[in-house]
Amino acid sequence: MALFVDGPACTIDDLTDQDAGLLNVALNTGINLSTKLRLAVEEIRTDLQLWLNRFRPTPAMVWEPTLRVEQMVVTPPLKRWEVMHSLALVYRDAYFSQLVDRYQAKWQEYAKLSGDARESFIASGVGLVSDPVSQAEPPALSTTPGPQSGGEFYASVAWENSANQEGAPSYASSITVSDGNLMTVQATGAPKNAVGFNVYAGTSLAAMLLQNDMLLPVTASYLYVPGQITQGRLPGAGQKPDFMRALVRTLLRG
Repeated sequence: MALFVDGPACTIDDLTDQDAGLLNVALNTGINLSTKLRLAVEEIRTDLQLWLNRFRPTPAMVWEPTLRVEQMVVTPPLKRWEVMHSLALVYRDAYFSQLVDRYQAKWQEYAKLSGDARESFIASGVGLVSDPVSQAEPPALSTTPGPQSGGEFYASVAWENSANQEGAPSYASSITVSDGNLMTVQATGAPKNAVGFNVYAGTSLAAMLLQNDMLLPVTASYLYVPGQITQGRLPGAGQKPDFMRALVRTLLRG
């Protein structure tokens, strides 16, 4: 599972799965769906921060660790909240842009569904990790001479912490390599708690397999040899919660 702070957990495809006519609405009203996804996450983050900043009795402050938004994992209830809140923002703007009654009805419908999703999230609690590993940035790819045929290659990287927990993989980078050369993969922007990284690479986005059998040092450069790895796991989805924590319902925004 990805961390909440890695960015929107849902995609435009997730929104259109819920509302098939969304793309036409966005086109007709000039609404940027990616912007609405980002705004929905920002508003939800405000609600989550209110919970984290809730008042605690003095004795609890001695033994209870301070929790941070950066520790929060996107669970299915939280993802659904993002989807519904994003749709509510889209149709709210569509209504005020066009003053079309059906947009108002959609806005009200998704606002209610967003509230229901938030209630489900509250009921389930929030998933947290003790040592969050942020999503990696797309790797820097280059070439070096080598006795191989060229082609179009793809690579993604993911950081690991000292507990061998892997963060969300980066978006893939691609490069065209000419014959007689090999692709090199370099991870960049290492978080402070990263002890190394994994490389996933292949000839297509759907077939990027784990290349290294040992964790690569933070500053290492990996040499990809096409065909050397034919079996292996695909990129993961990020950290799973280490523990769950109940939410204080009264402090979340309505």
